Amino acid sequence: MTTILKHLPVGQRIGIAFSGGLDTSAALLWMRKKGAVPYAYTANLGQPDEDDYDAIPRRAKEYGAEGARLIDCRKQLVVEGIAAIQCGAFP
Repeated sequence: MTTILKHLPVGQRIGIAFSGGLDTSAALLWMRKKGAVPYAYTANLGQPDEDDYDAIPRRAKEYGAEGARLIDCRKQLVVEGIAAIQCGAFP
C-alpha cells in the first residue's frame, strides 16, 4: 500500500477490484482526486448478500471510475471449486 500512496500513476489508467463497499469506494474516489484514471472491476461470484449486482458499476462511476465492468465469474468459480474438491484441496 505504501508504494501506491507514494507512486500513484497520475494521468494513467489504473484498475481496481471494486466491491462497492466503503473501502473500495473511498479508494476509487481518492485515486481519481489524486489524478489517476481509475477503472473498476467487480466479480459476480453469486454472493447471497448482494441484492443488485448491476448497481455496483453505476456506484463505481459515481465515485469517479472512468469505466466500470461487472464480470460474471460464477461458472468459472464452480468449475475451479469442483476441480479443487476432486484433487483433495479441501480435506
